[in-house]
Amino acid sequence: MAETAVSFALGEVFQFLKEETNLLTGIHKDFSDIKDELESIQVFLKDADRRAADEAETNDGIRTWVKQLREVSFRIEDVIDEYLRLIHRTDPPRFRTLSCQFVE
Repeated sequence: MAETAVSFALGEVFQFLKEETNLLTGIHKDFSDIKDELESIQVFLKDADRRAADEAETNDGIRTWVKQLREVSFRIEDVIDEYLRLIHRTDPPRFRTLSCQFVE
């Protein structure tokens, strides 16, 4: 009877770990893609700033769009910073909590 319970618990833990690994792998790839896009945005903004300094008359619509794009890029950076803060926090991993539930 105990062997069945342990086998079941191990199966659940392994399934949980597999799902967590897949989830984390996907998140890391998504953040890598976002980082690449953010770098492209930053290059564009540098170029837009340079052109705006060179040209006395810059379209107000373009200025507004560049301002909005800059604000979005700052928000993206904030999200990335928050994500990095969360994955490096010192809380115990969720699987420890799950394994404690099986022991009880």
